[in-house]
Amino acid sequence: MIICPNCGAKIEDDITKCPYCGYINKEGAEKKYKEDLDQIRENIEETKKEPVKALAKGIKKGTKVIFVTIAAIIIIAIALALELAREMKDKPKDYLTNKDQVYASAYKEQTGKELAAAYEDKDIQKMAEIFDKAYSVDRISLWGDPHYETGFASSCYIKLKESLPNLDKKKIDKKEAEEITYYCFYFYYRAYGDDAAELFDPIREEEIIPIMTDRLGYTIKQMDDIKGNVMDPDQGRVNRSDLYRATKKYFKNYH
Repeated sequence: MIICPNCGAKIEDDITKCPYCGYINKEGAEKKYKEDLDQIRENIEETKKEPVKALAKGIKKGTKVIFVTIAAIIIIAIALALELAREMKDKPKDYLTNKDQVYASAYKEQTGKELAAAYEDKDIQKMAEIFDKAYSVDRISLWGDPHYETGFASSCYIKLKESLPNLDKKKIDKKEAEEITYYCFYFYYRAYGDDAAELFDPIREEEIIPIMTDRLGYTIKQMDDIKGNVMDPDQGRVNRSDLYRATKKYFKNYH
């Protein structure tokens, strides 16, 4: 404590002015000035550091964005590779040499006869076996054969029948749902062509549509609305990838 030289009151020695008379306490005012000056200098130094901190923060954030982007690209690339691998798995191989072409022609002629006999008998199972052996085992295209469409439709029908028990599971996974969806829409849109119509039109009405409406949960309007987005107008084929994108939101309703 000190005595105010102006009014004689006792005041704190570090106070800037007397609270009673307003007299300036030189020592207190000088001390306060130094403290304020030190604080200003400290603030200036902190301000100088801000660009460095901002740069470091920006680099850290930028690095994170780069890593996330790279990871996203890798995931997309893997997904595309898997999709391509699946699409190509059962594709017939190219026969380029003369010897290969002779073999493929002879194979196709013999298999065409077998397919025609099975067609006459309306034996869907046999046609599916002939078609799958040609494509998946011997990998020879039967494209151009009079009963090509019926053979492909028979293969699709047998695969659908094999996959339907998956609907009885408590939870059906994406791949299972996608397979069932593809085969059902293939038949609903009559993608099997005129050759197979006599055999598969009744199956479409009696089996496929009830599965799609009762167990997959589609309405006729929904199925018709999707058609323009998933059908190849030139070949009359259902595009698997487009169909998956158009229907995946419905998978959770399958039962």
